[in-house]
Amino acid sequence: MKLWLESGEEGEAKAIEGNTLTLLSPRAFAPGSPIRFSVVLDDRKRSFEGRTIGSMRVAEGSFEVRLRFVNLRRSERELLVSRLG
Repeated sequence: MKLWLESGEEGEAKAIEGNTLTLLSPRAFAPGSPIRFSVVLDDRKRSFEGRTIGSMRVAEGSFEVRLRFVNLRRSERELLVSRLG
């Protein structure tokens, strides 16, 4: 699922497990750094915020970032889970 970082860069949500999201990002984030991003779900733009658990380079110019949500409602988590499988 495509997402847009607060900086305007595009990323991709890969997996969600509980309150933790794994995404691909064009840049790394230091542990504990805030991450704000938005996604379009059901034709509606929704904003989320999390704190970085860690980042790892997976390809040239791409990082796998794990984050823990700080503002995730149950209904939004269920919607994300249904989209990410």
